[in-house]
Amino acid sequence: MMSKYRFYLVALNLLLATTEAYAQQLIASKSEGAIRIATYNASLNRPAAGKLSQDLQSDDEQIQAIAAVVRAVQPDILLVNELDYSSESDNAALLEKHFFASAQPDLRGGDPWPMPYLFTAPSNTGVSSGMDLDNNGRTEEPNDAFGYGRFPGQYGMAVYSRFKIETEKAVTLQNFLWSQLPDARRPIDPKTKKSYYPDAVWAKLRLSSKSFWDVPIQTPQGTIHVLASHPTPPAFDGAEDRNGCRNHDEIKLIQLYIESHPALRDDKGNPVKFAKDNAFVVLGDLNCDPNDGDSQNVAIQALINHPLVAQAAAPRSTGAATAAKTQAKTNLRHKSDPAEDTADFNDNSVGNLRVDYVLPSKTLDVIASGVFWPSLDAIPDQDAAEVKKLLDASDHHLVWIDVKLK
Repeated sequence: MMSKYRFYLVALNLLLATTEAYAQQLIASKSEGAIRIATYNASLNRPAAGKLSQDLQSDDEQIQAIAAVVRAVQPDILLVNELDYSSESDNAALLEKHFFASAQPDLRGGDPWPMPYLFTAPSNTGVSSGMDLDNNGRTEEPNDAFGYGRFPGQYGMAVYSRFKIETEKAVTLQNFLWSQLPDARRPIDPKTKKSYYPDAVWAKLRLSSKSFWDVPIQTPQGTIHVLASHPTPPAFDGAEDRNGCRNHDEIKLIQLYIESHPALRDDKGNPVKFAKDNAFVVLGDLNCDPNDGDSQNVAIQALINHPLVAQAAAPRSTGAATAAKTQAKTNLRHKSDPAEDTADFNDNSVGNLRVDYVLPSKTLDVIASGVFWPSLDAIPDQDAAEVKKLLDASDHHLVWIDVKLK
């Protein structure tokens, strides 16, 4: 299946075999008894419905590169963001079968890395709201869907696991209304000083641009709840900052969920009941840097510093620090530590940011963490160019942590 990627991955295997120090930097060994949990915005979205299903049954080079990264890091639990959801073709299962669980040359030497348990569900992206949400006089454009998308399920997500997923106990908040969130940040038009969304529209808007999931997984050490989401980017709007407000409140939803706030109802209409001693990990591309970018970052700051969240050091990489320095421009004005960046964005606008998170509960001990973003300075240019192809498969990089249940 690997087409031309077979050649550079085999070459990369030889390279790593002779540069042990670099290999260790690239792929950290998992501590004995630890569980590796990761999130990856893999950019496996396509412009038309059905296209990803076709690509998942082909030699698509981008998917091969994404799979090579996953197989190299070898997570026990993984959230993939931006994986188009389809009710007709199980894209999540196809990715696991054809790319994760099949033997092919990769950074570890070609062994399969099966993750046989998976959870996926519908997304708000591309689902018609029947309303004019961007005030341009039309109602059936991507901006008018409950979550931006050209077709239902675009930019969806899936949870993979090497341990059994308690699917029957999974909780989703896809349909939870934005107006039902306590102290919701309703966007205001700065010109009229009135709500950007009329009352009739505001009453129908869903909060999650994709969805919010609580997926319990039976690990050898006990149940760990994966709290998965992918809030909207705080951009592509106007002075009313409607996407910035929504991003803030999608992140706030995570905080209120772990607090089991009485205002929250799941998609079955049941009140949320989340025990405060639950072991959990917040996963996803939350599209919000703690200090930089265009987001209303108080929500992510509150989540990172929440008393139920472990106060562990942020995952880091040498590649992110190098990129911020060499790409310069906006990156030079950032306040956050560039080594903590997880996404390589336009250096003329927002620059590189920390937007992908693996936040464990305080009931978990964090053993190690990292971002798959190696610095290419230590290897020859001809080899670095091939490694760079792996990194260029997505503008986000895989983030991981190793944990043990206390």
